[in-house]
Amino acid sequence: MKLLRTSPLILFAVMAAACSSLVGETPTNPAPSSADTADTITPIARDCVAGVAEGSVAVDSGDAAGDALFLSGELFVCSDDVVVVGEFDLTEVAVGAQLAAAVEGPLLYPHPRLAAEIGRLKPVRVHLIGSVDVISPPDATVLHHGIGDAVDYTKTVLGVTEEMSLPAQPDASTIVKTVAAIRSRDHVVIPGTSSAPTEPGIPVLNTDEVVRGLAVPTTANSIWMVDAADPITILLAAATGRSVGATAIAIDAEDVLGYPEVGEAIAGHSADAIRFVGRAPAADPWQLTVLSNGRQVPGGGFYILPKDNPRRYLAFYGHPGIASLGVLGEQGPEATLERMKPFLDDYAGDGSHVVSTFEIIATVASAGDGDDGNYSTEWPASKFDDWIRTARENDAYVVLDLQPGRSDFLTQAKRYEDLLLFPFVGLALDPEWRLKPDQVHLRQIGSVDAAEINEVVHWLADLVRDNGLPQKMLMLHQFSDFMIRNRETLEERPEIQMIIQIDGNGTEPQKNRTYFNLTKEAADAHWSWGWKNFFDEDEPGPPSPESTMSKEPTPVYVSYQ
Repeated sequence: MKLLRTSPLILFAVMAAACSSLVGETPTNPAPSSADTADTITPIARDCVAGVAEGSVAVDSGDAAGDALFLSGELFVCSDDVVVVGEFDLTEVAVGAQLAAAVEGPLLYPHPRLAAEIGRLKPVRVHLIGSVDVISPPDATVLHHGIGDAVDYTKTVLGVTEEMSLPAQPDASTIVKTVAAIRSRDHVVIPGTSSAPTEPGIPVLNTDEVVRGLAVPTTANSIWMVDAADPITILLAAATGRSVGATAIAIDAEDVLGYPEVGEAIAGHSADAIRFVGRAPAADPWQLTVLSNGRQVPGGGFYILPKDNPRRYLAFYGHPGIASLGVLGEQGPEATLERMKPFLDDYAGDGSHVVSTFEIIATVASAGDGDDGNYSTEWPASKFDDWIRTARENDAYVVLDLQPGRSDFLTQAKRYEDLLLFPFVGLALDPEWRLKPDQVHLRQIGSVDAAEINEVVHWLADLVRDNGLPQKMLMLHQFSDFMIRNRETLEERPEIQMIIQIDGNGTEPQKNRTYFNLTKEAADAHWSWGWKNFFDEDEPGPPSPESTMSKEPTPVYVSYQ
């Protein structure tokens, strides 16, 4: 979204600078060096900071120089000091950024309208880093800084002596260390030296190092988010944002929720306190709310299956207190976690982080029609309180399993809305127990059309979105083609991670054939896959963890009944 706009201030600046030259022209008057003035800095009492628009208003003019002009026009009605630096030497930009933050003036880059903006600001001093030049107002002192002079000037302004070295060849630490110095104001960064020639242009930086390095918890008034691949704009945001109490946080523009460290860094800030600066596309409002809420899923982060952190869910399945429905019902929640422990290591053999999971049958298929005639017993949410509490205290996940009989999945899911508001509670739909009006359990195997599942997909996704929850698991059980009709039309929502679990008991070769048949034509599906083992019904017993993990595609969810 491009937000550059013409304001009365900018029009005045254009008129005031009508006779000024563009960047690159030589100033009319010779300029003193910073060494001549570093010890005679005289602050002028002017109230120059105008303030900032709503934090959620994005800034994207198309390039860093245009963004710098926009921020200067938005934040400053005047400025005692203006810092100008070229965009093609990251070390120079880093030094210029810390100088701009120290003098609390705008950081600007070469641009055809630069001279006009400087004229509007009526600075007392114009600081030029490196080889840049610009026509400045006749009553302003123009200071040409080398890198060393600029660092010394910054130290004088801040009244500090401590230094931290930057690498001679700029890398991610150049950005991280410079922003840290800008934030703390208790030291300066000083570029290192090397006999090796410096590579021209802006280097490609390690995204992980930049994002994680800048994800430091902050009490700043607002958060300015910048693409980690855009170091020039990061330094701009860090330097200029400081004048209004803003701090710069880097994000991976292609994976805004991919770094839990970012959520931890901005915890306590509302979505309205976050704005995007530069080419990073503004995040979905749901993503901003998730980040600012900071609530994560078990195992860490905001995704059920983080792409850079392999994860597997190991579940015990059943209904509390009823052993015949599965192993989960054979003991209480703490004892269930203890019984799971040997499996956690077994299923981590491929490097995955394994999350303990309670898969609780919340609505149980019944032989009789019951008071409501739907052949399903809907247990009250309060029955699962101890399991929910134990899961929360032990970083475990909970999946509520629905066996709706002649009811429908959405109607039953809504019964457990309060539980689904927990970030560690997901949902499972079991079509085997979804009856048609003339069917009964154990005489027919149930089935469901994808259209009914999609109703749950959108209801659950909206619940996640409206409450700023991290991504939630939606699991579907299947052991036959007909159980999920029109499966290819299952819809995808970013708030939901769908998993289709191929359940059913038997010998391992039988189960392998079922798994192969149900996964073979879905290589590009948006869902992932699960596998189910049975302690008692599998013959001669459940497959070993090693054999279970050898299935192709590899299951990300494994349950035991």
